[in-house]
Amino acid sequence: MAPYDDFAWFYNRYWNEEYHSLAFPILERIWLPRIAPQAHILDVCCGTGYLAALLAARGYSVTGIDASATMIQHARENAPAAEFRVSDAADFRLPAPCDAAVSTFDSLNHILTPEQLEAAFRHTAAALKSGAPFVFDMLREEAYQTHWGEAFALVRKDHLLTITGAGYDFRSRLACCHITMFRLLDGLWQRSDVEIQERCHTPAEIDAALRHAGFGEILCHDARDLGMAGDLGVGRSFYVATRE
Repeated sequence: MAPYDDFAWFYNRYWNEEYHSLAFPILERIWLPRIAPQAHILDVCCGTGYLAALLAARGYSVTGIDASATMIQHARENAPAAEFRVSDAADFRLPAPCDAAVSTFDSLNHILTPEQLEAAFRHTAAALKSGAPFVFDMLREEAYQTHWGEAFALVRKDHLLTITGAGYDFRSRLACCHITMFRLLDGLWQRSDVEIQERCHTPAEIDAALRHAGFGEILCHDARDLGMAGDLGVGRSFYVATRE
């Protein structure tokens, strides 16, 4: 998880608010009405805890998991009322079942094989009570063929970031981009270079993985139909699956 550890500071500062300002109203429409007040929610691939903080502020008990220890450090600062664990989404266990689960910002696209995606769904199902709703979003091929990983630069007095070399291979269904980061720390510039990969899982793969993992009813919505405007809504689907 070293690439995500290096990226965590920038992600925490710049990559949360815009997405969740559009995504949270969608969760309030298609998922939260199915959850009792003060329910226990599992946040899979919780990142730096932005969503966990929103849920905790509404009275929910939240447990977040993420494989990046640095992301979890930020999450504990951002959402002190929630509980966080450094755990791989494809291999984790909780001591008690939760009432619902969520995974946002195409986090599950970072799982690079159908087998690992099914493992993540299987462990999520094992962490849920019967009938619990699991909501997540995934990017479709349309997103990777249009705006995903577009060249981008962010320049400030004490830090900068560039995204370059993005590409999508329609044969392997893998997308990648290169991120170069600089931060001025203790008077010295420090550089990190990371490559981020995502996989475009097909709808058939997602449905099969969910059913094999123990989910029954599966609902799929286009993000644009749910009101997510702009590039963030292009080629994005929101799923709600019910634990059998």
